[in-house]
Amino acid sequence: MSGEQFALPEAVDKLREIRRTPPDDHLTVISAADPLNLIGILTTTDRIRAIAGTRIAYRDGIAVSVMNGDFLRPLAEPDMEVAMALAGRRVPVAAGFVGRTA
Repeated sequence: MSGEQFALPEAVDKLREIRRTPPDDHLTVISAADPLNLIGILTTTDRIRAIAGTRIAYRDGIAVSVMNGDFLRPLAEPDMEVAMALAGRRVPVAAGFVGRTA
């Protein structure tokens, strides 16, 4: 990993504050090309390739789902809220594909 040497000293205090905060079920979606995509680097799961069109949903800092094109790959229990956040719109989810019902 690189870049941590450029963090401001206040970043350590902020990270400690976040660690002490109880989970609030907050959902965050990032691009797989984002440097915060550390899935498979810091975890034991398969690596998520850094493709700009691929999105990763995190709930309380834990990766819960990946959307590659229109295919939704859950990393935890599938959830309609996560699918909508990844797709950017309200869509049906069936058989892993977002927006397809058959």
